[in-house]
Amino acid sequence: MPASTSRSLSRRGILGAAAWPVFAQEGAAPVSAWPRFGRKIRVGMVGLEGHPGEVYGVVEKHPDLELTAIAKDEMPVAGLTRREAFRSTRVYDNFETMFEREQFDVVGVCNTNGHRAQAIVAAAGRGWHVAAEKPVALNSEELRAVRNAIAKTGVGFTSLLPMRYESQLYTMAQLVHAGTIGDVLLMNAQKSYKLGSRADWYNNPALFGSTMQWIGVHMMDLMHWVSGQPFRTAYSYEKSVEQPAGSTMQNVAGAVFQLKNNGVATLNMDYLRPNAAATHGDDRLRVAGTKGILEYRLRDGLLSLDSTHTDLRKPELQSPPFPLFLEFLLHVYQQRPMLIQPEEIYHVVEALNAARTSSETGCAVAVSTVEGA
Repeated sequence: MPASTSRSLSRRGILGAAAWPVFAQEGAAPVSAWPRFGRKIRVGMVGLEGHPGEVYGVVEKHPDLELTAIAKDEMPVAGLTRREAFRSTRVYDNFETMFEREQFDVVGVCNTNGHRAQAIVAAAGRGWHVAAEKPVALNSEELRAVRNAIAKTGVGFTSLLPMRYESQLYTMAQLVHAGTIGDVLLMNAQKSYKLGSRADWYNNPALFGSTMQWIGVHMMDLMHWVSGQPFRTAYSYEKSVEQPAGSTMQNVAGAVFQLKNNGVATLNMDYLRPNAAATHGDDRLRVAGTKGILEYRLRDGLLSLDSTHTDLRKPELQSPPFPLFLEFLLHVYQQRPMLIQPEEIYHVVEALNAARTSSETGCAVAVSTVEGA
């Protein structure tokens, strides 16, 4: 999460969609070149936690999209509905009432983690396509309910994982998929953030889940996507250490994952970044293969090292043509390709569930596969 709190992150999105990296990619199609749908698409939103700007930032810019209504969750919505594009957006106190009274084509589900699966299932049950904040579920039971609802209704489904759409990380994936560094055998990832002030729900495990599930999901998704390797087992540690009384959100966490090809992936996360640091976060991803290495650091961008060069170099960057939510709509309505596949979402959530179980039991845990009921 590239801001000090979920509240400030969402507030930054409300202040301007241009703050989001997905709108600043080199090579991405300008708004004037975005495809049209030939009809009005009614969009609803549930909450403004996490990455809601991925949804409403596209809605605000596209003439065929309309934010019909929004349901409150923890984050106040007045900052969004004061914007010119959303002054006619209806506001509800909860998503249940909104779902009873409104008709949507697509719903962005950005409520608290513990309530997310319920809203996804309810939206899918009404035949509405769903773009959900991550993680889409906090345990295997919730994930099974989500998966069954999506399969039963056949609606489009994606998760808001915008790091795939950042040019450096998108390029990293394209290079690996093209065989540039050979078979991936080792990955090391990092998420380090300033703690800042946190909303109360961060300290309620039933609503928050764990730090691994909240921020680790980004790097887990990237490692799975970039390498093409599923996770087999997880060993994880998560703790709240030397924090104020009553704070249960883990501020230190680490995990080791065995990959299907017997490679290894590690992930470390913390909320220990000093307040004086120039940026809120310090994201890193190193991918080592049999023919070379790719490294991404938020500060330095993407670097590569292979047998044909004596030192690190910066590869030419590529970008997906459209932002995440627009690509999702084009996939649903025009059958265009989508970077994120539902099966990938489900697998990463199960790997996160295994890591959370491991941190609670102190044992390595196999990553299960959730099938439909």
